[in-house]
Parts: sequence; C-alpha cells; structure tokens
Amino acid sequence: MAHTKAKGTTKLGRDSQSQRLGVKIYGGSPIKCGQIIIRQRGTAYMAGDGVKTGKDDTLYAVKDGVVNFKKIRYTNFTSNKKTKQMVSVVEKPEIRNQKSEKNPKTEIKSEKEEVYVEELKAETKEAMSNKSKSEYIKEEQPLKNIPQKKETKK
Repeated sequence: MAHTKAKGTTKLGRDSQSQRLGVKIYGGSPIKCGQIIIRQRGTAYMAGDGVKTGKDDTLYAVKDGVVNFKKIRYTNFTSNKKTKQMVSVVEKPEIRNQKSEKNPKTEIKSEKEEVYVEELKAETKEAMSNKSKSEYIKEEQPLKNIPQKKETKK
C-alpha cells in the first residue's frame, strides 16, 4: 500500500534559457579586435575582411576599425543564386593616424627637462666609457664587513 496520496503532474518548469542570438554591434559602429559582432546558428551572415567565424558560427573582429555590412549575391551548391549579408571590419584613416602617433601624455616635457635628460645621458655614457669592468664589479659587490652592535647582558 502506498504511503503518499496520488499527485498530479505539472507541465511547467521545463523552458530552456534563451540563446541571446543576433547582431551585437551594428554597421558604422567602431569595434576593437576580438569583440563579437554577431551570434548566429548557421551562416545567415558571412565573414568578410577583418572578421572570422567561431566554432558556433559567431562572427568576431580580427582588427580594430568600423563594422560594415553589405549584401552579396552568390551561387550555392545547387547552382541557385542567393543573397546573403557579408560583414567586414574596415580601418578608418583616423584610427591609423592614432596608432602611429605617440602617446601625447608622455610628450608633455618642457625643453629644459629634455636638455637636462640629454646631458645626463651624455654624462653616464662618458662615465661608463672611463671605467673598466673591474671597477664596475667592485661597486656592485655588497659591503660584507659592516660592524654590528653587540648586545650586552646586564
């Protein structure tokens, strides 16, 4: 004999989590290397220049630039013509110039500081050329005979 009474079954609680697919960064938006552009199942969008496909068909950027979408016509394996969207990352000329320029924060030195730094470099080069290797070794060796205070017991 059963110890619990008969219970009804429920049809709830078995819904799966959403996969959050779709376009993450739209056309004309700036993008950095490694950022995901599209999450998809299958190849609704094709990878163009500067874009690679992940193992789950995710499209991601391989270089910094701006996202560009364009429609292309292609022939599939059954020789039918189809249109798909191709995603590519194009470098802007502004981005190229920013990479080539040096960091402006490091170049805020005054002329006096630059001259002083150059003089120091010249002095160190002269000092290094005048010394022999044995003199460098003597300077680098730690002092061994340092007198230590002896504790006396009272």
